[in-house]
Amino acid sequence: MTPMFVLFTSLVLNLFGFTSTGDRPLKSVASGSFQSAPQTGIVYFSDDNGENWVNASAGLPPKVRIGLGGIATSGKSLGIATKEAGVYLYNFHTKMWENIPTDKQVIEGNIGTIAIMEDVIFVGTQTKGIFYTRDFGKSWSSLNTGLTHLTIRRFCEFNQVLYVCTNDGFYSLRHNPEKWTLEYGQPSLQTNGAALYKGHFYLATNKGIFSQNQNKAWVHSSPDFSMHNISASANQLYTMTYNKLLLSSPDGKTWYPKQNGLPKDLYTFNVLNHNNLDFAGQWDGIYTRTSSGLAWEPSGKGLPPKFAVTNLKAFHQTLVISSSE
Repeated sequence: MTPMFVLFTSLVLNLFGFTSTGDRPLKSVASGSFQSAPQTGIVYFSDDNGENWVNASAGLPPKVRIGLGGIATSGKSLGIATKEAGVYLYNFHTKMWENIPTDKQVIEGNIGTIAIMEDVIFVGTQTKGIFYTRDFGKSWSSLNTGLTHLTIRRFCEFNQVLYVCTNDGFYSLRHNPEKWTLEYGQPSLQTNGAALYKGHFYLATNKGIFSQNQNKAWVHSSPDFSMHNISASANQLYTMTYNKLLLSSPDGKTWYPKQNGLPKDLYTFNVLNHNNLDFAGQWDGIYTRTSSGLAWEPSGKGLPPKFAVTNLKAFHQTLVISSSE
């Protein structure tokens, strides 16, 4: 069994096992010292558009796992959700992750994804749905009213509204902050991600892409094969299958492979547009390209070899990535 196969198998089992910092200014982190960080970390920062990466794992337990969607940002906070120890917020003064109390039932639900909106922290689990705290962990409450499936895949935020992807559809807190409203769903429609592109929603599901037409009606708009994530910027829409990365035509109706420069046998977890560059989180590291570039190029200086970038976010001018364990 080759080392790459062992890595692939281990990460698949961990990732797909289920079918406050206040108003403190952001400091430069790529050149900072992380004396308390382990030599090889699970979280890395870059403040120079991915040219250099610095281990930013100080404060986290020696052994910890982070699920898909396990990094969240708001205007003033950066957080992660760990499966073993719950939620952490990053302190940019001490350059340490600080644990906030996380209710036992939240951890028992198998934490996956996290969202932060106006100091409210939301956590999605595999078996117990959604929990939230308004007081940084002093008390937690469930928020499952309106949901018909409690396996939570991913949170998304569009136009200051929180959305959630579950194993049977796409929900929002658009109309009632205490109840989820179904935007679109079907029985067994595993919804793995959502994007808002040119005013229309696109959903990445186990049955392909579902999108809204000009009348806001939902249509099946791609071949019937599984998509595990989707990402949009102002002028580009990417979707991720389990064997290739696809880029849509400007109207979002036709899809083309955009795999040039990426490993042939590994798939992309995330795509993010940041400072007019596209970043792709892959099984073996991070890749970048300009919007008009022909090929992806590795951007992993400072990362461990074969670092699987399962989560990718931007916090102001800092890129934040994590692996799963």
